[in-house]
Amino acid sequence: MDRSALPFVRVRLSVMMFVFFFSLGAWAVTLSTYLMSAPTKGGLNFTTTQVGWVYSTFAIGGMLAPLAIGLLADRLFAAQRVLGVSGLVCALLLFAAGWWCDANFPRMDDAYRRATAVEPVLDPAALDRVNHDPEVRRVAAETFRPLFGLMLAYCVGLQIGTTLTTVITLRNLPDPGGFSRIRLYGTVGWIVAGFAIGQLLAAVSSQPLYLAAASAGLLGLVAFLMPHTPPKGTGRTPAEMFGLPALTLFRDRSFGVFVGVTFACSAMNQFYGIYAHRYLTDLGVHKPEQTMTLGQVVEAACMFVIPLLGPRQRVKGLMLLGLVGWVVRGAVMTWGAVPAVVALGVPMHGWSYAFYYMVAATYLDREAPPHLRASAQGIITFASSGAGVWAGNTFAGLVVDHHRAGTVIDWQPVWLVPLVGSAAALVVFAVFFRSPPDRKRL
Repeated sequence: MDRSALPFVRVRLSVMMFVFFFSLGAWAVTLSTYLMSAPTKGGLNFTTTQVGWVYSTFAIGGMLAPLAIGLLADRLFAAQRVLGVSGLVCALLLFAAGWWCDANFPRMDDAYRRATAVEPVLDPAALDRVNHDPEVRRVAAETFRPLFGLMLAYCVGLQIGTTLTTVITLRNLPDPGGFSRIRLYGTVGWIVAGFAIGQLLAAVSSQPLYLAAASAGLLGLVAFLMPHTPPKGTGRTPAEMFGLPALTLFRDRSFGVFVGVTFACSAMNQFYGIYAHRYLTDLGVHKPEQTMTLGQVVEAACMFVIPLLGPRQRVKGLMLLGLVGWVVRGAVMTWGAVPAVVALGVPMHGWSYAFYYMVAATYLDREAPPHLRASAQGIITFASSGAGVWAGNTFAGLVVDHHRAGTVIDWQPVWLVPLVGSAAALVVFAVFFRSPPDRKRL
């Protein structure tokens, strides 16, 4: 790479990260609250199970995307072109999802109001009866099924983008240790999206979906301006076409531990990812979508600092810092004191993501051979954004449902579960993971 062109390359990569995570942050934080809220508050009155399935599209997409990535970006097409097409398709699907929600809101609002009219007192028991009214549930189910299909198709494209933004960045930087400096602009994009929704849009509405659609379309255009990132694979067997040789990395015990811990932490993180906005709303936190950007502010700061800490030499130590953060977050959320939740619990989300996942990306890029780096990143996409998210969505939904009466949720026992799970992952990683020797990057 021409060193004189590197600053401009970094600018383009930073813009790509900003736009991609702006689009994701525009809908991911508030959608669960919108779907779970009563129509009288602007929502669609979905059940916890239905919300869990909508968010599970992120996981299913994470399980399907690695197959496409191994074929498309490692073997057939330049990565930036695959990212561009997926961004444009995602924009259309998000717009359709927003339109579908708007089209069905009047039906849900009418059914819900007719059900509440026969309840003399709307205490938790009465609200539970309203939620189980046959007409309310029928309208919710009819709204849910097409929305699930749209979000599933969208999330396949989204997960392709999640992996390819990392691949494009790592392939075009001379030192992968600088990855976090580029990735932090994605965090900035997430922060800006949170403030845009809090100040300009109605959080409990379909408006965030339309904002996400517009920014996904912009990503599709921006992607074609990224540095040319051609496929590096040369294999022609079916296994090689789908990047399956990357599975040989599991011969290293530490890699297996890393994937297992990543899966577990991703699953535990879904308690926060899906329900934190609703939790803060129940605690009475003003504009919770803006409060939650504190996590991204801390995340950006950590990403800026990580290259100064020598991530190639301190893989295990820095990743342990991330795992400790998840334990602290779980403890504070279980405690439930509002000042501590805002000042420590929410920021620890960003701390943990930066120290664990950013250092992990550098570690993985160093360990995988050049022609399988996209496929190796796909393994982590499968474990963290695919199977881990699906398991976490399902498990978190069951836990929340167990402690829910009508629209009221007993949050303390809910948060105790990810606290215990994160602590167990921390112990396993500390005991069984060994930092690999530093190797020259090819």
